[in-house]
Amino acid sequence: MFYYLIFVLFIGACSVETEEHSTTTDYGTSDGSASAPVELTVGTAKEGSFAKYGHSFYKFTPASTGAGSYKLAIASLSVSDSYSSSSSVTTYLYSDSGYSTSTLLDSESCLASCTLNFDYAGLDNGSTYYLKIYGWGKGTYSLTVSQGGSEGSVNNPVALTLGTAHSGKVEGTSTYGKSYYKFTTSGSEDYNLTMTNSDSMDCDLFSGAGFSTVVNSSANCTASDNLTETFKIDDDNGLAGSTTYYLRIEGESSTATASTYNITVASASGN
Repeated sequence: MFYYLIFVLFIGACSVETEEHSTTTDYGTSDGSASAPVELTVGTAKEGSFAKYGHSFYKFTPASTGAGSYKLAIASLSVSDSYSSSSSVTTYLYSDSGYSTSTLLDSESCLASCTLNFDYAGLDNGSTYYLKIYGWGKGTYSLTVSQGGSEGSVNNPVALTLGTAHSGKVEGTSTYGKSYYKFTTSGSEDYNLTMTNSDSMDCDLFSGAGFSTVVNSSANCTASDNLTETFKIDDDNGLAGSTTYYLRIEGESSTATASTYNITVASASGN
């Protein structure tokens, strides 16, 4: 009888230990991985989730003519088992799949459903960008990447045709958010930049790809019905003939503003 009791107690202890070790915590699930991120289609919502202590990985590619700023709308955000009140989700945007600090373009956080503008940065058309999302708990959401209010980028500026009006737009502040253009002169002379229906902006002209060499800096395009600035290399010399120049337009507002305008570059002589 004594040995039988010892045997029963031993089996019971093993049973309890087995039950204790079989208990698991539900941390939720994350989407994708660093090596296999989930593809997001620009303009289309994607349902997703992140695990507690985990990351979700995504990627998206602007269209072949889609250079400009992009934004990420996070909707229906629900976070449970959170371990911090400072933020519910933090998003990191990278320019390549290495997810390294050197290619980090922007990081932003939000406590609830929100729209992140990635500092209104101009992204290149046809290039793939990568998102890493960290959740302070486990959560679910709906993600939508869409094009923002600025157009063109340093590497892919919008081409302007001389003498032809272009309906342009820019979104951001005096620090963040620019639109990028280029045009090619036909002769060596002065060229007029005409803008209509516009807020106050700065219009900077550069020579050389990459917006590297300033030709005319901070021409103040004051808001009015017809804004005209004459571009010259200096006070006396017009622009070189058969040369491509690069035009950058940025707002002057201290708060985020979306502005639209018609923009025309044409020979000042009318030729």
